[in-house]
Amino acid sequence: MKGTTKLRQLLSEPGMLVAPGAHDVMSARIVEAEGFPAVYLGGFATSASMLGIPDHSLITMTELLEHARNVAAAVNIPIISDIDDAGGTALSARRTIRLAEQAGLAGVHVEDLVPGKHFIGHRDRLFSKTQAADKIKAAVDARTDPDFIIIARSDAIGVTSLDDALERANAYAEAGADLLFLPYLRLHDTRKVVDALSKPLLNVVMDTPRQDLEQAGLKVAIYPVQSLFVAYRAVREMIKELKSAGTIGNLAQRTPTMEEFNEFIGAKEATQLAEKYRIL
Repeated sequence: MKGTTKLRQLLSEPGMLVAPGAHDVMSARIVEAEGFPAVYLGGFATSASMLGIPDHSLITMTELLEHARNVAAAVNIPIISDIDDAGGTALSARRTIRLAEQAGLAGVHVEDLVPGKHFIGHRDRLFSKTQAADKIKAAVDARTDPDFIIIARSDAIGVTSLDDALERANAYAEAGADLLFLPYLRLHDTRKVVDALSKPLLNVVMDTPRQDLEQAGLKVAIYPVQSLFVAYRAVREMIKELKSAGTIGNLAQRTPTMEEFNEFIGAKEATQLAEKYRIL
């Protein structure tokens, strides 16, 4: 079954879909290995892990999709990916959606933020509601696979107001978006927002219990940065230990064996194939 069909089937089932965030191929493989049915790729995590840069619209669409393509080739679960503003204009969005389909993604979210975003201490800017809705319409029209999921993201809660976010979200739904995404939404507002929206809601989760999210009516929960932050902390602590103690022996209990890691990355299977094809 195609990833797009899998994702649409998951979304048709009752209850909430949990899609943990991955920042690279290995973390996506871990999400799959632990039994989650879908994985999320965020722009923040991709910018940081692939290029070591902040999420200020610096990464190119080519780089975003190259990273997503590598992840999609390594897992057998659907991938939902951040594609920022889909390249700028509605015409750019049409091409970006075609490329996202070719990359093997199952769904993407398109935001209404003007590029040059998330600078500390500065307010983000939004495209007009009409411009953003036209871009969603262009994205929907461009898909060649009817199961490919288009998610419309509005950052209006953090820029203007919740009321503006609701108005924008429903305009994007009318333009054809399959899901809606409203960052900065507080848990106690979620049920009211879900009831006011004409399409299901996907949102960022940090540490809210799953039961509370399901009761609030959330359809998809994504955890965009946690794997990146945990990996950063683990590697930082290992390097600090090596610098201060001159050894990493004290970390042995927290690291996998070579055998365990080789099993995870498929070394045993590769060896069997090498023997089969008489490479060895």
